[in-house]
Amino acid sequence: MNILITGASRGIGLATAKRLLAKGHSVGIFDIDTDELERALKDKVFKKALKDKRIVQGHLDVTEPETWDTAIEHMVDRFGGIDVLINNAGILVSGTLPTTDLDKQLSLIDINCKGVLIGCHKLAPYLSEAKNGKIINLSSASAIYGQSEVAPYAASKFFVRGLTEGLNIEYAELGIKVIDVMPLWVKSDMTKDINVTSINRLGINLTVDDVAKKLCKLSCSPNRKLSRTHYPIGMPAKVLQKLSQVSPDPILRWVNSRVGTK
Repeated sequence: MNILITGASRGIGLATAKRLLAKGHSVGIFDIDTDELERALKDKVFKKALKDKRIVQGHLDVTEPETWDTAIEHMVDRFGGIDVLINNAGILVSGTLPTTDLDKQLSLIDINCKGVLIGCHKLAPYLSEAKNGKIINLSSASAIYGQSEVAPYAASKFFVRGLTEGLNIEYAELGIKVIDVMPLWVKSDMTKDINVTSINRLGINLTVDDVAKKLCKLSCSPNRKLSRTHYPIGMPAKVLQKLSQVSPDPILRWVNSRVGTK
């Protein structure tokens, strides 16, 4: 299979690329930070895949449609087609909204929302030609109920959730499966230096490899076996999702306020 991964220079994206390459797949590893991407590819785990020409790497600013075109062209030229898009690129800004930098929050919305939308738009014609074409979006357990201290981030993941649900229906006639994964907090560069009450109370219990393992499994699964739209990762996320399906809104708000506010 040929898989395109955004935000692949570190964290979940890089860990997923390693797993997929180890299984013999061909992977396009793209990121806005090409210097970090080049450093990552020096890891000896990529040596065989590079020799076998199963890696395409390059610059991709997910908010710029033209760079998507270039990344797609590189993939098609090297591999002949694309089977899976993993919309992984994203950023996090923590803090109460009035105390955070507005430009950073607007950039978050651009990357987390606009970037995912452009990818879903640009890849559709190519994925429709694949036998098991699919899009896997990185959502979050924060998309189950809005979270204090990361409200714009949670809102961006609600966007990803809604887009995934809509395209899961819309793209079915194209033969494309659209799903998302919904982890809670993951130990990575993104969460390394943030101070959020819900992290202080719940801790960070997932690693990038936990998420990468799930992404790899979903990428390789036949579309007919993917009966769900959302895939929570980790017990807290699974419990929160189940709770959201049966609990009235006031109860959900109470639970989240106790977990996420000081």
